[in-house]
Amino acid sequence: MFFTLLHCKQKMQFSFVLIDESVNSTATLEAIKDYEAFLCVAICSSTEEGMKKILELKPNIVFLSIGNTLTCQTHSFSLLSELHEYLIDLPTIIVLSTTKEAAYEAYQRGVSGFILQPIQEIDLQKCLMRYQKTHKSLASKISIKSNGDYHFINPNDIIYLKADSNTTDFYLKNGKVISAFKTLKHFEQLLPFYFFRIHHTYLINIEYVSRINLGKCNCYLDNNEIILPFSRTYKDNIDAILVRIS
Repeated sequence: MFFTLLHCKQKMQFSFVLIDESVNSTATLEAIKDYEAFLCVAICSSTEEGMKKILELKPNIVFLSIGNTLTCQTHSFSLLSELHEYLIDLPTIIVLSTTKEAAYEAYQRGVSGFILQPIQEIDLQKCLMRYQKTHKSLASKISIKSNGDYHFINPNDIIYLKADSNTTDFYLKNGKVISAFKTLKHFEQLLPFYFFRIHHTYLINIEYVSRINLGKCNCYLDNNEIILPFSRTYKDNIDAILVRIS
């Protein structure tokens, strides 16, 4: 089985995590996916899983669905309290709920926005446009030191990175390869959220993914010109990439 990635109309600028214990998660995700500047990096079916992913991935936005039952609401509000306890820089929290009453309590706990479910397109559009207006996009350059030279590269020009012992090779869209004397893990922490580890050797820019073959465990980049293997260890990252695929 393989999937082909559609070309993005707009550069991805912001990451989000969706936490939804209800059956509405698919519809919610489909609605947000129409806005190409926002990339889903994780879908969580519980607040416990959501907390883990927020701490691990540090998304720009968290869409938090508050269920109708008292138990679900207790879990959701507990998550908000924990985020304030553990994080200095909080993500923007946007609450999703079928009732306005839940929104009032959520605002009391410091959330940034509220969207009534089922989601109306105009409400979602206003919410995301407001976020884009008030938040700056990612830094445009990364510094790479190579053999005494400093290269300043736009992350969008990087197709993928390859680990080689304690060095890292950068493969650029202009065909050049730049070697840096730092580990792949070092650059994984510096690069924007749309760079995904798919193998212990490879870190890819998902904007260049054109095909994924699950049977052969291959990821195709740059209009299928580059074929890289992915490992089962990074299956969660492959699943996140597939969120962008039709």
